[in-house]
Amino acid sequence: MPDLTVYRLTFPGGLHIGARGVNLEESSVSVPSDTLFAALLDAHRRAGGNVNEWFVDTLGKDVPQATLTRDCPYRITSAFPFAGDVLFFPVPIPAQAFLSNKLLKERRKEVKRIRFISEGILRKMLAGEPLDGWFFPEENDKTDPQKGVALQGGALWLTADEVARLPRAYHLAVGKRHALHRQLVYKEATTPRVTVDRINAASTIFHAGRVTFAAKCGLWLGLTGKTPPEFERALCTLSEDGLGGERSAGYGAFSYTASQPLSLPDPQPGGAALLFSRYHPRAEETPALQHQGAGYELVPVAGWLRSWEGAAQRRRRLWLVREGSVVYPPDMGLWGDVVDVRPDYENPAGDLPHPVWRYGLALAVGWPYQTQPAGG
Repeated sequence: MPDLTVYRLTFPGGLHIGARGVNLEESSVSVPSDTLFAALLDAHRRAGGNVNEWFVDTLGKDVPQATLTRDCPYRITSAFPFAGDVLFFPVPIPAQAFLSNKLLKERRKEVKRIRFISEGILRKMLAGEPLDGWFFPEENDKTDPQKGVALQGGALWLTADEVARLPRAYHLAVGKRHALHRQLVYKEATTPRVTVDRINAASTIFHAGRVTFAAKCGLWLGLTGKTPPEFERALCTLSEDGLGGERSAGYGAFSYTASQPLSLPDPQPGGAALLFSRYHPRAEETPALQHQGAGYELVPVAGWLRSWEGAAQRRRRLWLVREGSVVYPPDMGLWGDVVDVRPDYENPAGDLPHPVWRYGLALAVGWPYQTQPAGG
C-alpha cells in the first residue's frame, strides 16, 4: 500500500454520527468510510462538480460503471480518533492472540473495553510481538505505567513512549501518570433538543447524542492512491456544511489539516490483510472471508438518502465487513465494490433518476502471519 495521506479533522461544536437505526440518542465516535465517501460525494456535487470526476483512472478517462470497483484510483479509510500527534486505529479482531491466556483470564473485562490502539501498539502487532508486557496497569494501580498506557477509561491503548506526543494537558508529573487512565480524548453525551409541531405549535423534547473532543484531539482519515483533484474542494465544502447529523444545531462543522504521510506494509499474495475501511466483497472475492485464519464482523448499513432529484427516501440495506477485520485476499487481490443502493420498492414519489453509491472499496494493510484468538 502506498503511503497514506493523512487529514486531521477537529470538531469545535461536536459531532453526531448515527450509531444504530433512528435512535438519535446514540452517536458513534468514528466515522465509517462509506459515510465519509457519501458525504464527500454529496459536497462535491453541491459545489457544482460532476460525480463521474471522482471515478477516473490514472489516464484521466471516465471509468465505466462495470469496472469502477477495480479501477478506482484511490481508497479512503474510516475516520478514527487522534490525540496530539498520536493516531489511533481500530482494534484488530484477532488482537487477543497477542495476549496470554493468563492475562486474558485476569483482565478479561479490560481487554474487551479497548476500542482503539495507537500506531505504536499496531506496529508491535504487525511485527508479531507478544503484548503482555505492553498491557497497561490496572486502574487502581498507583504506580506510573512504564510500557503500556490507557486513556479514556481503558478504551484507548498506547505505549508509554507515545505519551510525549499527546497534547500538553496529558503530560502529567512523575508519580501521577497512573491518572492518565481517566484522561478523556472524547466525551459521549446526550443533549436535550426541542421540536415544534408545524400545525399546533406544540413543543416536544427529545435527546440527541453528541461526541465532543478535547483540545488538539479529533478524528483522522487517510487516503491512498491517486486522489481526485476535487477532493480538497469537497473536503472544504463539507467542513463548512458539517459532517453527520444534527447540523442545524451546530454539530459536524470542522477544520482540517494535512499531516505527514503514514507508511504501513502492503498486503502480500496469499497473506492476510487488516482492514482500515469497511469492505463489500465482490462475488469473486468471497474466499477472502472463507479462509480459516480470517476474523471478521459484518455490519448492516441502511438509513436515508438525500437527493436534489427526489424526496428523501430509505436506501436499500447493505451488509459490509467492518474495520479491524482480518481477511485473506484471493489471487486477483482485494478490491471491494461500490454498490448502487437506490430504493427499488414501489414509491409514490417516483424512482430516483440517478445511482446512490455506497462505498465498499477495501483499504487494508499487510497482516503477515496467521493468528488465532488465544484459547480458540
